[in-house]
Amino acid sequence: MSEPERFEVLILGSGFGGKLLAWHMAQSGRRTAVVERRWIGGSCPNIACLPSKNEIWGAKIAHQARHAAQFGTMITGPITIDMAKVRQRKRDMVEREIELHLHNYRTTGAELIMGSARFVAPKTLEVRLHDGGTRVLAGDQVFLNLGTHALIPAVPGLEAARPLTHIEALELDYAPSHLVVLGGGYVGLELAQAYRRFGSRVTVIETGAQLMAREDPDVVEEMHRILTEEGIQFLFQAKTLNVQGRSGEGVSLTVRTPSGEQIYRAVTSSPRRGAFPIPPGSGLRKPASSWTRAATSASMTGWRRRLPMSGRSGNAPAARNLRTSRSTTFGSSGTIWPVPTAAHAAGWFRTACSPSHRSLAWA
Repeated sequence: MSEPERFEVLILGSGFGGKLLAWHMAQSGRRTAVVERRWIGGSCPNIACLPSKNEIWGAKIAHQARHAAQFGTMITGPITIDMAKVRQRKRDMVEREIELHLHNYRTTGAELIMGSARFVAPKTLEVRLHDGGTRVLAGDQVFLNLGTHALIPAVPGLEAARPLTHIEALELDYAPSHLVVLGGGYVGLELAQAYRRFGSRVTVIETGAQLMAREDPDVVEEMHRILTEEGIQFLFQAKTLNVQGRSGEGVSLTVRTPSGEQIYRAVTSSPRRGAFPIPPGSGLRKPASSWTRAATSASMTGWRRRLPMSGRSGNAPAARNLRTSRSTTFGSSGTIWPVPTAAHAAGWFRTACSPSHRSLAWA
């Protein structure tokens, strides 16, 4: 191994915590480097919070245009949606965000290194650079800001059906004729509402008795009313037992309901269940943004479990056979389980990031 380059501060991952720490440390005069595998600035400006809200805003405009007469504005002719333009608007916003981040790196003096890194010694990283070559970096202080990756639930046949994560879902250039959302958490619901407003038929399949299981009943009731009035269909107390086929070619889902097992058929479909933390040294090369060094207070040490966003029991009507020609399915936020790794022993813990990062879909 070559002699490592020395930094006072070395940060693995450029997500929200990592980038702010880097800019602050560099401005304070400390030699600082950040290693990022893919998403400059982390998931929020690239694939989660901001991109999703960008498309949701486009859906709101479509909804207002259809109901313009209520406000005294008369629009003659049908309202049409160009999803390619919706996607391009989102992409343009992401590009502006990336350029803003790069500007901050230039002005603060923090060095951004694009590549895949692994620990090869205490406080020492070997980085395989995207543009070729390898660098070995060592830091007086090393911080991890690694995040999570989408986790496909253990439903037989689901992985083989080629599910999309939320990353690919936000890259759709068409509104599916039928969108199926697995899970009634708030992330799944915002995507469900957006695509309904874009013109898709939308069905939400929830394992529990209600939407947003952790919210107050009056909030849940009002949200259910609003979304139902917009034309979204809901199926409660339904569990997906297996998936057959392949997304885009024909998929069938067997769903257990209070009245028995039902078969759901679609050409395209998608399930998603949550996200899994990326431990240091795990070898995973997935998008990352939410690992933080537990060094500021004793109460921040160890691991914490993130609870499911959806309930586990419920009471609702049975599923009907659904037949469509072009469908996509999103799932809702799920569970992140702690894993015994070297990270645990080293005093690292994961912090929560936006559940928008944890959407998994197949389409």
